[in-house]
Amino acid sequence: MAGKLMKRDAIIDLVKSEHRTNARRRREGLTRHPVVGIVCGCTLPDCGGWHAIVTERTIPTEAEADATLATKQAARKASKRARKATVVRKWRKPAEPDTAPDPTA
Repeated sequence: MAGKLMKRDAIIDLVKSEHRTNARRRREGLTRHPVVGIVCGCTLPDCGGWHAIVTERTIPTEAEADATLATKQAARKASKRARKATVVRKWRKPAEPDTAPDPTA
């Protein structure tokens, strides 16, 4: 998709920028911080972008990620069960009351 907006040289520069930023991040010991790509907003197709290290956030550890994933999956399963129960209730016919014979007849 980027080929529609940027020329080949701009894409190569963007990829090299990511490699340089990742190397700098490892050297500085910021391996738990994410790297984001920033694309230049100008209309020149030769202009690419750059990458930046986001020091305000951290990438979660494996244990934190597993715990977060488990809670989100449990919430999704619970809501899925609730949706299915609602659908089943709608499909069921209402119970017919027992009709006793009319004593006046």
